[in-house]
Amino acid sequence: MTNYAVKAISWAVAYAAIAFLTSYIFGGEPGWVFFFGSLIAGFIIAGVLRPIVQNKRRKKQQRAGERI
Repeated sequence: MTNYAVKAISWAVAYAAIAFLTSYIFGGEPGWVFFFGSLIAGFIIAGVLRPIVQNKRRKKQQRAGERI
């Protein structure tokens, strides 16, 4: 579980940093609200949605393997 949390937090920070840098490069004015919003969005993507999609994909592959 600790490894899972570390991965989710690292993905969230990476997502926020990339969003912040992209906003800065394209001439926008990145702010802390934008950074923290991206941090939360990155955590939701990496910590919630990604495992759900991986589990569905794994189950689908297992069902396909049983049919062969």
